[in-house]
Amino acid sequence: MGDIDISVKNFIKINSVFAQLFEKGVYHGSTHIEYEKLQELDSANQDTIDFKNGCFKEFERLRDAAKITMLFDNKAAFQLILGVEGQTDIHYYMPVRCMEIDAVSYSIQCRKISQIAKEDRTLKKYANGVPKGTKIVPVVTLVFYTGTKTWDGPMSLYDMLDVPADMKEWLLQATPDYKMNLIDARHMTKEQLSEYEGDLKAFLLMLQEHFDEEQLKTALATHRETWYALSKIKNDKRYAEYIDSVSDAELEGGIYMDATLDYIEKRGEMRGEMLGEKRGEDRGLDLAAELYQILANEKKLDEWNTAVKNKNKMLDLLREYSLIKD
Repeated sequence: MGDIDISVKNFIKINSVFAQLFEKGVYHGSTHIEYEKLQELDSANQDTIDFKNGCFKEFERLRDAAKITMLFDNKAAFQLILGVEGQTDIHYYMPVRCMEIDAVSYSIQCRKISQIAKEDRTLKKYANGVPKGTKIVPVVTLVFYTGTKTWDGPMSLYDMLDVPADMKEWLLQATPDYKMNLIDARHMTKEQLSEYEGDLKAFLLMLQEHFDEEQLKTALATHRETWYALSKIKNDKRYAEYIDSVSDAELEGGIYMDATLDYIEKRGEMRGEMLGEKRGEDRGLDLAAELYQILANEKKLDEWNTAVKNKNKMLDLLREYSLIKD
């Protein structure tokens, strides 16, 4: 798995960001996830799943971010476990990796149900499996890829199978496919980017190779984690420097990302000017040293001593010895 910094994980865990990743990136706007009702599953430890109270607290250590939510449609309401895997590099067996993680999620649920059933004596102590009719919570995994190279890895298990293309339909009779959900964050179309909002839209826009200044004017971010994640992903400290200069009161109302771009570009201009000045100073010192050596060889150091105190005399000597042009 690609290295995902804690600052990027914290960004992904923002409820409004997390919800949109699935609303747009997985379900393409066909469902709405109430981000206020998302409950974080601690992927860093192993607590217990309290099936008796319908509250899920346990989750495997493998995920970068995981939450549970309730989805509602016209027929029923059901729980759903959502997990995000962050990638900075292309993982060429990522569909299998996602399949492994999802399988662990289902296995954990079954093992815990079995354990509780044995404690309640609804299942014999040494029996295998779970009680008849047991239902488990569906799991959905999304790969959030932020690398600079366009994703060219497999998108499903079938993309990896060493089987002739014309035999894959036949293979489906006994070997199911396993498709991977992916957002290639740096390589999205303008239309795709316009579907997002808030901090996620701000993050995605700033990640593109070319800034769309008009869209940046509509991207309003309210979480410091957005700038810290950009700073890490783009390996550019200016994003963190910028948001650290913004007060909590200013951030509370939201910051449009064109203000960030103004800061980034202004700093770039300042650095360019400073570099130009430095190069100019270095060139001047080189010319002065060369002129001194010439005058010393010609035993004319008295002219050097005069030139040091008189800028015009220095320029005249530099021209005389063809060290600079008019």
